[in-house]
Amino acid sequence: MEQVEDVAIVGAGPAGAYCAYRLARKGIYPIIFDDSHPREKPCGGSISPLAIEKFPFINGIPSKGSISAEFRIISPSGREAIAVGRRKGFNISRRYLDESILKMAIEAGARLANERVIQLRNEGNWRIKTKKHQFAAKTVVGADGVNSIVRKEVIGPIPPKNLGLGYGYIATGCEQEYTTMKFLEGVPGYIWIFPRDNHSSIGIGSELTYGSMLRKLLDDFIKSHYPNIRIISRFAGMLPLVVDHKFFDLPCAGKDWILVGDAAGHVDPISGEGILYALWSGELAAGAIQRSNTKCFDEVWRQQYGNHLRERCKQRATFYNPVMIELLVILASRSKTYSRLFYDISKSEQDYETFFGRDIRELPKTG
Repeated sequence: MEQVEDVAIVGAGPAGAYCAYRLARKGIYPIIFDDSHPREKPCGGSISPLAIEKFPFINGIPSKGSISAEFRIISPSGREAIAVGRRKGFNISRRYLDESILKMAIEAGARLANERVIQLRNEGNWRIKTKKHQFAAKTVVGADGVNSIVRKEVIGPIPPKNLGLGYGYIATGCEQEYTTMKFLEGVPGYIWIFPRDNHSSIGIGSELTYGSMLRKLLDDFIKSHYPNIRIISRFAGMLPLVVDHKFFDLPCAGKDWILVGDAAGHVDPISGEGILYALWSGELAAGAIQRSNTKCFDEVWRQQYGNHLRERCKQRATFYNPVMIELLVILASRSKTYSRLFYDISKSEQDYETFFGRDIRELPKTG
């Protein structure tokens, strides 16, 4: 007789693996499908203080590198300032991060099928097909990234206008630098330098429509600022980058499915931070499955962080106004703290600290 899994999770990144871990801790042992994790993802790998304080287990992950409350911001014209936050963040290789969370899930009882899902259909139960095998599951979680096969099946792909592109290098030679963000003239995005333990991620990200410009902008910046670095490897990849706030009205759950992390489009529309929302959505999805009410995921993610993402989307154009960024850097250069600079400039309710969102005191810690 065919074995029907209770829960199948497609994707073993932070969203899928953490969802699996939370489920397994409650006695629900999902099967995770992924033929690529853990691996170095096209990502800066910056972990914000908000993510660290909400998910304290992150502190136990090795090979952090560049633990600091300081970072450098550079305006489009080249004006620089060193900003100092109230709490420290760190930068990490995505291979180490993803490997650690997946290990947690497996040790808790989740199973990893090292196979890529190539087809799934809802025929009473979910029929899941890989190149070698076929499976069945009562509930499926789409944690398979921006090009999610699960999303395409249940509600359709993310519209191109709400996609971004990240391009960059893993390199050595600037590990002693500050974590750096260089904002761009006429392009709503930034170049980053995120030093890690023995290498750095140097990259650039913006909306997909600017994709053809990004490599030259990054290479010109490296040539003028860091001509002696040694490039180890290149990366490029798409990410959700929502510019239309109505995107967040789309459902991320149905009677037997949930979308989490990048597959749901849950990435900060200004900063591009996705790790926080990957973990957060994975946790909330596990809770909905435990209650045998997958549809309630849509209610809880909107309550806990959805309105925040929507407001950040509305603020995106204001934030990336070059005049505003120049003013921001001027104010930062005259202040020892930047915790309220974004509020002063845009009248947003968001704390500017580390460029990532609201005050951690509003949020419950999780284990």
